[in-house]
Amino acid sequence: MTPLYDVVRKYRGKRFHMPSHGGNGRGLYASAPYDVTELGFTDNLQAPTGVILQAEKLAAEAYGAESTLFFAGGATDAVQTALYMLRGKKLAFLGDMHKSFHSALRLFSIDCIHLKDEEAAEDADFDVLCVTSPNYYGEIKDIPRLAALAAKKSTKLLVDEAHGAHFAFSSLLPESAVSYADYVIHGMHKTLPVFTGGALLHVKKSEDAAAREARAEVIGTSPSYLVMCSMDYARDLFLRKGEAYYDDVIRRIEKAKKRYPNLTFLRNDDPTRVVILRENGGKALAAHLEKKGIFAEASDRDRLVLIVTPYNVRSLKKAFRLASSFQGKNAEYADISDIIGKVSVQDVGVYPPGVPLVRAGEIFTEESVGILRANLDRLFGTVNGKILTK
Repeated sequence: MTPLYDVVRKYRGKRFHMPSHGGNGRGLYASAPYDVTELGFTDNLQAPTGVILQAEKLAAEAYGAESTLFFAGGATDAVQTALYMLRGKKLAFLGDMHKSFHSALRLFSIDCIHLKDEEAAEDADFDVLCVTSPNYYGEIKDIPRLAALAAKKSTKLLVDEAHGAHFAFSSLLPESAVSYADYVIHGMHKTLPVFTGGALLHVKKSEDAAAREARAEVIGTSPSYLVMCSMDYARDLFLRKGEAYYDDVIRRIEKAKKRYPNLTFLRNDDPTRVVILRENGGKALAAHLEKKGIFAEASDRDRLVLIVTPYNVRSLKKAFRLASSFQGKNAEYADISDIIGKVSVQDVGVYPPGVPLVRAGEIFTEESVGILRANLDRLFGTVNGKILTK
């Protein structure tokens, strides 16, 4: 059942409305018929009462959530909506959080403390505990334990599960945080066949109205129906076929790994997030694969990240074969040691994954500068290619 997708795909009217391509075209505009605006039958994401609301309710059912909200501007919009709801609350975060989280803290003037470990959380004073799980490398936190901690302290739990939107569709994958947390963010486009920007925010029923009011304040007024239709369609498809899809994907991944025993892989929790370990060779390996037509999700000094899905798993053997025979090392970048000891003007880090390595107001250390220097080609937080200090 795909209520939003169904009404949009059946639309055949003469268009005198936005977007001005008129729903016609080939090549780049092949998907233009699905790119519509708020019409009498397409509903309105600012305050849905029709097919968008129906699609959201079906998504909530699929994920086991009490209430689910659609976003077409990525998990960033979902994160910022959640934090907008939490204005006036004291937040704490454990581990790394995406740059959108730290941006929202500043935008909405939210107090937040950084906890070094779970032990520190036991004694800390906060209203909401925030964590990221899984991280960019497919590693998950003990969410049931953190939920129990939050319950013990009569606080709430927010989980940025952006990279785990697929967990709900297979028993072979980790359990989703939706069963435990008060707020869960999913970036559907990261691991499911959804156009870029498709994301979800799951909340408790008691906070549904507040979440929808917050979304209307945070998001733009021109959401992509193409994105939202793909969310509706993918949810239905993977509910029906996800178990079989991931059974095949995981089987093929394990078979490919056994075929190339000289490759070293990160032991993580999400079997579909394949991370090849190559000391001082992750970036060089990515460049090598790109020359052969294989494009990874990301690479850093020692790791190459592959997001494996039902749509690319048959190319995995080629990627492993090319990686197994490559012995190159990373290139060296310019020396930026002059910023060691200086204070950063803004959040600076490596994208992806988009986690600040040095936050605004923090001091650049020798260790952090070393990591930045090894990734000068993909930093965020720079201005015209320069890291600003004071």
